[in-house]
Amino acid sequence: MKSINGLSIIVITLNEEDDIGECLESVKDIAAEIVVADSGSTDKTLEICAKFTNKIFHCDWHGYGNQKQFALDNASGPWIMNIDADERVSSRLAQEIRQALSNPASNDI
Repeated sequence: MKSINGLSIIVITLNEEDDIGECLESVKDIAAEIVVADSGSTDKTLEICAKFTNKIFHCDWHGYGNQKQFALDNASGPWIMNIDADERVSSRLAQEIRQALSNPASNDI
């Protein structure tokens, strides 16, 4: 499927090798870009993320809010979706997002 123009997916990580692959797989077809803010993973998290994006940034841990803001600051799309590494976007949700963003003026978003 085609990515949604302007949709940036942001995710923060620290040693998420068990979850991050499925997470990013679930958003790769809707994301115009995927931004990862990692706080020092020592497992295969970064290697897995590199299969989906080159927008991987390091940010020392200063709390959830600061990490998410750092990821947001590195995203370029007008539409931002934050997802946690243990979450997945179902095909139904992807379809709804695609529909909503295909004509945002006609939606309550």
